[in-house]
Amino acid sequence: MKKFFLLLLMFAGSGCAPEMSRQFNSAHFVFFFNKGYDRNEAKDVAKSLEANYARISSDLETQPVDPIQVYLYTSRWAYATTHGHWTSGGNIEGDGKLHFLQHGWDEQSINKIAVHEFSHAVMLKLLLDQEHQPLDVPIFDKKFARFPTWLYEGIAVYEAGQFVDPKTLPFLASGRYPNLDELNDRSKGQKIYKVGYTMIEYILTKYGKQNFIRLIKAYGDLNILGTSPGAFSKDWYGYVKGKYLNAK
Repeated sequence: MKKFFLLLLMFAGSGCAPEMSRQFNSAHFVFFFNKGYDRNEAKDVAKSLEANYARISSDLETQPVDPIQVYLYTSRWAYATTHGHWTSGGNIEGDGKLHFLQHGWDEQSINKIAVHEFSHAVMLKLLLDQEHQPLDVPIFDKKFARFPTWLYEGIAVYEAGQFVDPKTLPFLASGRYPNLDELNDRSKGQKIYKVGYTMIEYILTKYGKQNFIRLIKAYGDLNILGTSPGAFSKDWYGYVKGKYLNAK
């Protein structure tokens, strides 16, 4: 989940995880968990992250922090009181820490959550790498606050392979496609998690990978693609109709 104060966590170190007595390393991650967490399940999370590490790094043209710390929680209370994320199953702390709840809400598996959140961390690293160093945190926070939710979550949904068939979404099947303002507003049904995959697929298909990366680096400014929010939504829906809704 996106938080505009994310960098405050990153630099102030306010997210202190509870004591976790168990630890192991994979090639690019360090895992921390307590004795109540099944070690085999933790190993499965590691396998999923490692299996997607090179692909996501390549897709976003970014070298992630190495190693990334991963905290695994069995208790929602411990997870949520650490970072204040009561309704999510995973979140990032800057570009170098990932936090996952063992049984997240409205998710197929913790492995999907893990890849989704890792994608957020890699995308954040892409943005940080292009900024002047040493980083001016207040300036970056202002820029990151403008980063649109539809793109931020769409990228993670796409990279985690969280595809939802548009034919199963009544609002798309009936032509009531959401505009970007609606997708940016989590209080309006959080539809971005249902349509995010096809939105990124559309961008890559029509504009290509180079322009996809340029769009991210421009903090979602659609002028980079030579389009407007209204035109983009309409054209994206046309793509969905042609590939999914009208397909035989």
